[in-house]
Amino acid sequence: MRNGFRGFVLAAICALVACSSGGPVMPASNGASIPAAIEAERSIWSVVSSPNEPPGSGGYDDTLWAVSGASASDVWAVGNYCCYVVGSKLYYEPLIEHWNGSVWSIVPGASDAPNGTMLRGVAAISGNDVWVVGGAVQAVFEHWNGTQWSIVSSPYFDYGAQMNAIVAVSKNNVWAAGEGDYAAVLEHWDGNTWTYVPAYTYGGLTILNAISASGANDIWAVGEYWSYPDQHSFAEHWNGAAWSYEQPVSSWIDQLNGVVSISPASAWAVGYADASDQNQVPQTLIEHWNGSQWSRVQSPNKDPKAYDLDNELYSVTARSPNDIWAVGYWTWLTGDGTSRSLFVHWNGKAWKTEPGPPALESSNNAAFNQLLGIVKLRTGQLWAVGSQAVPHQCCAHTLTVTTAGN
Repeated sequence: MRNGFRGFVLAAICALVACSSGGPVMPASNGASIPAAIEAERSIWSVVSSPNEPPGSGGYDDTLWAVSGASASDVWAVGNYCCYVVGSKLYYEPLIEHWNGSVWSIVPGASDAPNGTMLRGVAAISGNDVWVVGGAVQAVFEHWNGTQWSIVSSPYFDYGAQMNAIVAVSKNNVWAAGEGDYAAVLEHWDGNTWTYVPAYTYGGLTILNAISASGANDIWAVGEYWSYPDQHSFAEHWNGAAWSYEQPVSSWIDQLNGVVSISPASAWAVGYADASDQNQVPQTLIEHWNGSQWSRVQSPNKDPKAYDLDNELYSVTARSPNDIWAVGYWTWLTGDGTSRSLFVHWNGKAWKTEPGPPALESSNNAAFNQLLGIVKLRTGQLWAVGSQAVPHQCCAHTLTVTTAGN
């Protein structure tokens, strides 16, 4: 699963080996070169340098999970770095970064955030109104007032909760999605308080990974539910009065990680699905909502002949109904492999893979890289965030890439 309990599992793994900071586990590399057929071509994307926490330490893993911007000179990205050790416990720490139009810089979060907070979602409304969400022992909500971050109280869950995504319809209408007590969790901000709103839960465990709105009466939340031993994609919709379950097309094992709502008659959700019970290598999953039902749409994968590649999508955004981008990563699985950034694009007729920055995709580049969040700014500029690392070196570092404004 993308979020939820994955962080706790990775904490145990990180205690034994160097790994990514709360993101998808990156396999070790044997230094094998990538076939020329999948080298980067000319790309609209470019890498932008971003800082890591603690500055200059070189010994921590840093990952950015989500990005949002109020303008081209006011963009926020959030995630976590690892690790802070107390006794036998290993804690993640929250990571917040800001783009001022020229450089990324680290901005201290709320000083009273719980130990182990991992930030997963961000919604930038204006320069003095930004929300970030995540979780530790309980759901965490932080607000930026233009000067500093502060914790805002929210309903508490006895077992623990984690908010994985957030969307702002307006400053007085904000929704956050996640999981707690093994159930889907939705919370709403009305301008004064966060309140729990009952979400539809299915199976033994339901997790909401992403949320998107085209308006106050058209909001989608997607994720996965577990009915042991299977894992299935999940989606629910807000029509302005209530949340309702809307079954995506599901197979043996699949999940949805990202969603973008364009209109009541059009929404896109992305994730990954095992090809079959016999072929358990994940492949991209893209589904479309036409106003009445979800349907699977043929989606591309990085699959040169004679190679099995893990292809996973984690986030999606729309410039227009015919200009939609999704990001994730692919991994070359012949023996040990390297995870590489994955860009796919909808041109109104078909989805196809697009080249990423040569700095990430060149066969001469041995660095792991993966993208976990993407956003479209009002100008049309795109930002995507994630993490990157060099094999056999410590550690994972933040990754930010962007396009031109048009």
